[in-house]
Amino acid sequence: MKSPVAGNAITDSPLTVGEFRVLAESNELDGPAGLVRLRPLLMQVLLRLAQEPGAPVTREQLINDVWARKIVNDEVLSRAIAELRLALGDDSREPRYIETLPKVGYRLVAAVSNAVSEPKPANAGPSTPAAPDVSMRPVAPVSRRRPWSRWLAPVGAGLLVIALVALWVAQRPGETAPDTDLTTQLNTATPLASDPALELAPRFSPDGRQVIYVRRTAEQSEIVIQAVASGERRVVVHSAGILASPMFAGGDRRIAYWRQTEGGCAIVARDLAGGTEKELLDCTLRPQTRFDLSADATRLVFTARPRADYPSRLVLLHLADGRRDTLTEPKPGDGADSAPRFSPDGTRIAFFRGSESHDRVWIVQAAPPHAAKPASEMEGLSYGMAWAGNQGPLLVAADWHGFRALNELDLQTGQTRLLGARGARFPDRAAGGDLVFEHAAYRADLWLTDADAPGKQQRMLWPSTRYTNQAEFSPDGKRVVFASNRDGAEGIFVGDLDGDANAQRISLPAGFRYIRPHWSADGRQVFAVRIAVSASRPTQQQAIRIDVATGAHEVLTSLGGAINAVYPLDNGDLLVGEIVDYAMRLVRVDAGGTSRRLALPLVNEFAVRGNALVYTLPQLVGATHCMLDTMRCTPLKVALSDSNRFDWALASEAIWFRDRDAAGRPRLVKHDLRTGQVASFDFAPSGAGSSIAISPDGKRLIVMREAPPAIDLMLARRPAD
Repeated sequence: MKSPVAGNAITDSPLTVGEFRVLAESNELDGPAGLVRLRPLLMQVLLRLAQEPGAPVTREQLINDVWARKIVNDEVLSRAIAELRLALGDDSREPRYIETLPKVGYRLVAAVSNAVSEPKPANAGPSTPAAPDVSMRPVAPVSRRRPWSRWLAPVGAGLLVIALVALWVAQRPGETAPDTDLTTQLNTATPLASDPALELAPRFSPDGRQVIYVRRTAEQSEIVIQAVASGERRVVVHSAGILASPMFAGGDRRIAYWRQTEGGCAIVARDLAGGTEKELLDCTLRPQTRFDLSADATRLVFTARPRADYPSRLVLLHLADGRRDTLTEPKPGDGADSAPRFSPDGTRIAFFRGSESHDRVWIVQAAPPHAAKPASEMEGLSYGMAWAGNQGPLLVAADWHGFRALNELDLQTGQTRLLGARGARFPDRAAGGDLVFEHAAYRADLWLTDADAPGKQQRMLWPSTRYTNQAEFSPDGKRVVFASNRDGAEGIFVGDLDGDANAQRISLPAGFRYIRPHWSADGRQVFAVRIAVSASRPTQQQAIRIDVATGAHEVLTSLGGAINAVYPLDNGDLLVGEIVDYAMRLVRVDAGGTSRRLALPLVNEFAVRGNALVYTLPQLVGATHCMLDTMRCTPLKVALSDSNRFDWALASEAIWFRDRDAAGRPRLVKHDLRTGQVASFDFAPSGAGSSIAISPDGKRLIVMREAPPAIDLMLARRPAD
């Protein structure tokens, strides 16, 4: 091995790495699009990899050589590599520069050679303007390999009611009985359980004659077993804590379920005859509520989160000997793995990978080497799935078409189609072909309140029976723009706080969802993002500019087709969030159309108020506060993370966000940017999507709050042959 690069050493030999000339002394790369300025640490990482081009360099070696005498974890290195890849225009999945070697480290795969310096004319100016900490490299077109819209503010679980269409499910040898046209089957669905309490997580018994589910109120949870034919019910578990995900375990005499009490959480098995229980898994790995058992009840698959700064992964527990196999290992930024389901023969496991509102279906082999791969290009809010045979298809509850419904996913082709059952969640399918699923209806409204005493006085704004969020005050504080699905797919509405009781929908072309509205500085225009409502992926996400008075709109095609958010700045520039895998890079675009990428890492979410920019990072807790004119940035110790990524807003001198107190109760929190003082109020937002807005004078708040949902169970019997 060659001598490692010392902590702050630079090489005297000019190098080329791929298409870039490495200017180590100035921490710059001279490439096809001009100069790219690197942080000194990133230059050290690149030089260390370039010492052994084509050879593996372990993570430990990189940390020891580049971060000399500093304590650094793997997360810091991963983020440095991701930032370096961004500067090089590289793609981790199809690397041209830096290849990831799983469980080993990294390898520089681009060609490395001595560079020949080319003299510049004597009258040539600097390659980049002198704006501090800002890369002047024009932004290359966004790769359309995958138009990840994961970071879009979701309009929430509540874009829903019932509409019923059709599904075909293929029969394969040794699987379930032949399917009939599900148009008739779904159209004849009837309520299985519709008590005032919430009925949740239905699963069939192995013979399909019973359904087990949770019945929950604010005071208690019960596990209920109900006969399909007679409707007879019996309560088999009762708790003042939380019960979730009940299922039969290898027959109809034992069940398994997830429970949480004051003493902690566990997945337990219960003998129905004697009432004895056995703990299958404790809370050490922080298992999520949704798990699954193989048909023979010998294996349990669950979602674990062994490290707080890494996304959740799937773990397979062998119940006979307690042996555990790690099935998946998503990287920071990939999103978490969740909601696993065994195939009927137990050979494969379907699960969701992503975060918040933008999950994709993946499949992993239950046996080593546990290869995992995506099953479809479709992504969105997900609400569970069920297998319809060992080879599929999968019945997936998701909002792939702009509203929550059941969809069919063909695992051989990756093709999908809408089935119907609008409002459906967490389906299950019996061996004989019956279907059971939750039907959920949600509502969310905007509430206006005083910022000095949130919740003391409040007024509902422009109520509807659907979902409303993503509100923003106009610059003069007299109007509000927001997104709502009250008239179908998400649209943009403008309401006058002191005028008409009804908000007006901005008339825009059909066939699109419109989200993330932001006012221009003069209050005459609104910038937003539109997404085609399509059965296919990839689909473009484009920025649009809307004239509020006339409704005329312009699609800003020059910004590309992978736009997640657009903030108009006071001077007329645009700050654009471009989608990069599961994150965003921030690009500033001036009136002439010139783009300059900000020298910042990939961000999770961001907000702008005047000259202030605040952003958060994927998988990390906290935020960073920057001044746009100087790009001087300061870290903030605020409780912002993936869990409340949309539940915060930037005021002129404060950040407002949703948090929880020591007892776990949701709170509305104000963090003063000048003093660091924190105030907490009992008027927290709830629901999904951007949920807080502050008036320009800081005196009024809008808080989005979700009404209690109505959730019942629906049963669709397979017609007799």
